[in-house]
Amino acid sequence: MKRSFTAADGLAATGVDLEWLGRLLTRVDPAQVPVREAPRWFRALWSTGIVAVAMPWAVYLTPAMMDRYETAAEAPRLGRLLVHELAHLEQFRRLGAVRHVTQYAYDYLRGRLRRKGHWAAYQSVRLEIEARGIAALVMEGPR
Repeated sequence: MKRSFTAADGLAATGVDLEWLGRLLTRVDPAQVPVREAPRWFRALWSTGIVAVAMPWAVYLTPAMMDRYETAAEAPRLGRLLVHELAHLEQFRRLGAVRHVTQYAYDYLRGRLRRKGHWAAYQSVRLEIEARGIAALVMEGPR
């Protein structure tokens, strides 16, 4: 059986302030978002180095990231990662499926057409930049 927990449980275990998160991500309730171990067939579709993927219905982690959750290893890294993935769910709900996928793909392909490598193109996707910014802000805590 694959391992799972709620995003709220994962965030609480990593010390993320859920009230602060709720003020920044108003369309996402971490208690309603399952975090699941990604099946092997799904991980086979991911680029090398990807450890988590947000889908509209759940966040999927690699087995290694699930191990880190279960052992409380690297709690700040896991907290930042979960916030980042929840930010993608917020984007998806704000933009809708078609706009979200279109914007993401457009930005990535634009980077590749500008001769950026995979990781540089990925890093330049506006939705990724926004998700990294939200994760950094949440991890800093309320002001």
